[in-house]
Amino acid sequence: MSYMITAECINCSACEMDCPVRAISPAASQYVIDPQVCVECEGYFDEPRCKHVCPVNACIPARETYLLKAKALTHRGSPPLIYKPTALPEVNHGRRT
Repeated sequence: MSYMITAECINCSACEMDCPVRAISPAASQYVIDPQVCVECEGYFDEPRCKHVCPVNACIPARETYLLKAKALTHRGSPPLIYKPTALPEVNHGRRT
C-alpha cells in the first residue's frame, strides 16, 4: 500500500524533494503521490521520507475511505446534473379548438 497526501497539505514541496523514487508531484490544489510509483521508501529509508519531512503531517498511509470522502467533498457545491426532457410540440390533429 502506498502513501497519500491529505487536504492538510500546504504545498511546501518538502516531500517532493525528498522522495527517492519521484512519486510525488504537484496537482491543482496540493501535492499528490502516484500509488503506482510509491514504494514507501522500502530499501531506501526506515521511515517514508514524505512522512518524515512533512511539517503538517499530511503524508499518511493510503486509506480507501479517506479517498472516497475526499472525492465526494470535491464535488460538493457543484450544481447537480438535472435531466430536463425537451418539451414535445403540441399536435392539433385537425381538431378545432
